[in-house]
Amino acid sequence: MPTSPWRWIIAIAAGLYLYFLLPATAQMFYELHHLTKIDAIYWGYSAFKAAGYYLGVYQHRLLVCVGVAAAIILIPALIKTIRGV
Repeated sequence: MPTSPWRWIIAIAAGLYLYFLLPATAQMFYELHHLTKIDAIYWGYSAFKAAGYYLGVYQHRLLVCVGVAAAIILIPALIKTIRGV
């Protein structure tokens, strides 16, 4: 079941993003809201702030990030195997 190297790069990037950059994304949405005064951007800030907080205090944060990366790698390969392509 060979996988594309791009899938590995995307999976690792997604896992690292969830582990390190989720609160930084919330801060970016917060600053963007104050620049533009668009309320939908503030909703994005609220969502990323909550996700960053809850993932940050979750005891199994590393396991979740590795699981997301593994899912990005394995799910398309499994679908391809099941379909027989």
